[in-house]
Amino acid sequence: MAPAFFLNTRKLKAGIARAAKALGRDVIRIDYDRGLDVMGNESIFFKIVLADHASRQPKIREVAQRAALTLMNELQTDENGVHAYFNFRSESEVAQIHDPAWA
Repeated sequence: MAPAFFLNTRKLKAGIARAAKALGRDVIRIDYDRGLDVMGNESIFFKIVLADHASRQPKIREVAQRAALTLMNELQTDENGVHAYFNFRSESEVAQIHDPAWA
């Protein structure tokens, strides 16, 4: 049975949109999938496309941490009993690899 967190898709997408806006020009796009992690916990798996300028050292660590915290705080993942996982790619990497999961 899916937690209530996933039942209101409009609210979930609105929260992601607010997080993306707060992250500004460092983030190009945030997509997500829901499912179970390897331990069987309800989880949300974020695919975050970073602007090329934000995906380079030394900025990438700060941007990745800020993106994860912003999403977790905006969506209250911990409070809703949902584990959040984050994957990052740069805009140029996404264009180069042509992975449909990141399109």
